[in-house]
Amino acid sequence: MSYQIPCSPVVTETEDRKSRFICWLGPVTDKAAFLRQLETIRSQYPDASHHCTALVIGNPDNPEVMQSDDDGEPGGSAGRPMLELLLKQGVGNVGAIVTRYFGGTKLGVGGLMRAYRGAVGAALQQAQLQRHVAVLQRRVCCGFAQESRLRFLLEQHRGHCEAVEYSDRVCLNLSLPEDQWPELKAMLVAEGCQIDETR
Repeated sequence: MSYQIPCSPVVTETEDRKSRFICWLGPVTDKAAFLRQLETIRSQYPDASHHCTALVIGNPDNPEVMQSDDDGEPGGSAGRPMLELLLKQGVGNVGAIVTRYFGGTKLGVGGLMRAYRGAVGAALQQAQLQRHVAVLQRRVCCGFAQESRLRFLLEQHRGHCEAVEYSDRVCLNLSLPEDQWPELKAMLVAEGCQIDETR
């Protein structure tokens, strides 16, 4: 449920048979922002042969957005291997742009796949990654006598109460890390609390 995300952009350079591969890799949560970054790089390296891309927004196990582009290289030889490496390494909310300066020697499809994957691999080694855990919102209702116990359990699971309503019972709007929810939910059910998971 948790995955790695880059903290800040990095730029690395690799070489294969005189072709230069410059990789920009950085945090991305918005496709439009990634496309703006691509335009910036195109203007920064206007004489480059190709600008191939891979993008993963959200959890790499089930991404909200997942795409790649070969930008004129043979189909499946650039963007796809870049994307596959990001997914295999479990990195989400990430974009990679590899700029190629052709060195005069054709690499072939296999060689291109290795070169583009290697460029992203080098950037991942330089990047500072941090663990990202999604946050859940839930609504839990209980009797007045249970409120302090519920708040204690929530605190033990690194969560907090965002709002509370008092009527014939107490209803709390909770926010907590997704990986903490299964255990807390089991405890709340055992306490007889009512849980609304639609929030």
